[in-house]
Amino acid sequence: MSTTDPRLHGVDWLRAIVCALAVFLFDARAAVGKDDKPAFEIDVSAGSEYDSNITVNEIDQATGADDFAAVFDADINVDAPLGADTDASLGYSFSQSLHADFTNFDLQTHFASAELSHDFGGFDVGGAYRFVYSRLGGSGFLTLQQLSPSVSFFLGKTFFIRAEYSYTDKGFKNRTDRDAKVHAGGADIYFFLDGVRTYIVAGYKFERENTTAPQFDFDGHNFKLRFSKRIAMGKRDAKLKLGWRYEARDYDNITPSIGVRRDDDRHRLEAELEIPLSDRFYVLADYTYADFSSNLPSADYSQNLVSARIGYRF
Repeated sequence: MSTTDPRLHGVDWLRAIVCALAVFLFDARAAVGKDDKPAFEIDVSAGSEYDSNITVNEIDQATGADDFAAVFDADINVDAPLGADTDASLGYSFSQSLHADFTNFDLQTHFASAELSHDFGGFDVGGAYRFVYSRLGGSGFLTLQQLSPSVSFFLGKTFFIRAEYSYTDKGFKNRTDRDAKVHAGGADIYFFLDGVRTYIVAGYKFERENTTAPQFDFDGHNFKLRFSKRIAMGKRDAKLKLGWRYEARDYDNITPSIGVRRDDDRHRLEAELEIPLSDRFYVLADYTYADFSSNLPSADYSQNLVSARIGYRF
């Protein structure tokens, strides 16, 4: 089943959602008074990327060949108080990759989100709506919509816990066998070693994905561990992030091409360093190593991804 009304394409959905959310956010802010000013942030960056194995994870497609790509990203975020204890935020992100050789793998992604949260004193309750529309090789590829309620609270001054449930509806252009509904729930624990300057995040998420084609149904166990540190560089801070993610997928039904049920284990190691050049300009370098193990040959591969960008934030 497709996740989109056939009368609307992904871009039409995106325009409608962004406009509706913008009207809601600013109308709501006007209702609580002009003293509660929204905070705007715009972040743009551009650079280059090297991928040792051009892949599309969502459809288990790996070329085994490497390529370079030009990359561009832009993010717009608006945070606005809707009262003493209620906050709303609206975000939009755009990303584009342009490969030197594998132009059929050029990926363009639009991401829009709206979040609302309320502080009840000892804990916060929030809700988020997220919309993703992506194009692969210049053609429509994926439309995704997600609803996600959450609750969060502090344990003393050292620990912060956030639990979230999400319902996701995914629709693939010309690949309806991959269309899926996903139920997921999990929690992250933040351990602050030096306030927000140095902290560790550990998390777990369970997800159940039900697709149109039974062979793609699976239960997934996701673990993550991330270390984040701000490093003083004169009057400014560099930001270092190190992470590990692990996903175990247990497929419910037999995959016809291999005659057995799929079993996937996916590891990712990630490193990111942001160095300030001025109050606005920065350089960002990141590296990801992925090791995907599967009894389905097309989903069994490793990958190295390296990128460098220069960005401007205001």
